[in-house]
Amino acid sequence: MKIGKRNRRVAALLCSSALALATASTGLIGASAGASTSTPGVTATSITIGASVPLSGIAASYASVSAAANAVFKYINKLGGINGRKIKYIRLDDCYGLAAYGLGCTAGASTTPLSNNQELLAQDHVFATVGSLGTAAEMSVMSYLRQNNVPQLFVNSGSVEWNQPSSFPELFGYQTSYVAEGKIFAKYIKANFPTDTIGFIGQNDDFGATGLEGLKDGGITIPSADNLTYNAADAISGSTSDITADVSTLAQNKVPVVVLDSVPGFTYGILATAHALGYSPQWIISSVGSDPLSVNTPLEAGAVTLSYFPSTTDNADPWIPWVRKVLEADPADFPKFNSSSVMSFNELYGAGYALAFAETLRAEGKNVTRGGFVKALTSMTLATPAITPLRFTGGNHQGMQGGAIATVNSNGTLAPTSVTVTKSVFTTTPFAGSSINSSNWIIAPIPSWLK
Repeated sequence: MKIGKRNRRVAALLCSSALALATASTGLIGASAGASTSTPGVTATSITIGASVPLSGIAASYASVSAAANAVFKYINKLGGINGRKIKYIRLDDCYGLAAYGLGCTAGASTTPLSNNQELLAQDHVFATVGSLGTAAEMSVMSYLRQNNVPQLFVNSGSVEWNQPSSFPELFGYQTSYVAEGKIFAKYIKANFPTDTIGFIGQNDDFGATGLEGLKDGGITIPSADNLTYNAADAISGSTSDITADVSTLAQNKVPVVVLDSVPGFTYGILATAHALGYSPQWIISSVGSDPLSVNTPLEAGAVTLSYFPSTTDNADPWIPWVRKVLEADPADFPKFNSSSVMSFNELYGAGYALAFAETLRAEGKNVTRGGFVKALTSMTLATPAITPLRFTGGNHQGMQGGAIATVNSNGTLAPTSVTVTKSVFTTTPFAGSSINSSNWIIAPIPSWLK
């Protein structure tokens, strides 16, 4: 089974590590000489933040995440900004750390997440990085940003690496961790498939390993013959040998329930391979690999996933029409988005972390410092589209703690465009043995200053 060009282009989306990223020496960067305060990136009328994200190459489909965040910042700027300051969001293309390999990258071949962050600090004098993407990419710059006392905010990855407040006090995650997600899947499996054999296909890195850790901590035992991985670096070559072998094994063993810790392109390849073999288990797919618009195949209908947002088509939730309004108001970033467009999970995700930044900045007040921002961030519950509260504390920098089980809706012979999200939210921590709590959705009201 061969994945076509379209799927090779998206095969590494939100991949925890597609390959080892180059490292370079680090150095301390001084404050901007032109700033009106002692805090880099802050003037009397503006605050500059940045991100290193994939805007081209095989992960280009995730450009809409940071684009949606930028649309929110533009909308807020039109309202007058935050405490008199406009937000300037600089996004640099890191091609997912793969610029040296070409693969459709428009960034220079020597571009890396580290070189982008060095530029953001040395040339743009950013106050913080906000919404940079990828486990390997962000791990490669953790020490550099820490040495320069630059907040590394709302990393787009479910790794537990972002929760190290004693060593990295200015580093914060955003989405539910892969471990917590695995534990919630385990609870769902035990309730709905108590006697079935469970199979697993995971990416062979932090993503797959920690997702599997969560399943095991939740009480799921996976037979060794059905516990399989694929090579994340296959995204570079377009090889499908791993997933062909994995799916063939599970099909031969007639495994009825399969958990996928896969990114969208590989999710597509796994579903297509299974279909070609006449194999149709119950698929349970990680949130980062299940967005219907990214996977883009009718074969995903009926799959189960985890969602920490409402369905993007749920207009009864006030945040959905609000975010749609924001995207429609930004033709520069969303030239084709209109009243009939389907909003993706990626766009809701990006809007969510932009709102978290803006709300924290507003709470900090007129006198903006990096230390003051972190203090404000760790002492409030943020109003975002998430269905589980987004809150941080001095001892918890992970971000969201759970989500709701969702099912991908059929769209006939066309690829699904939406999910149905159950009304029960499960929350837990990535710590071994921690309990899983259940509650109803908590929809944070839209703050009056945003309307």
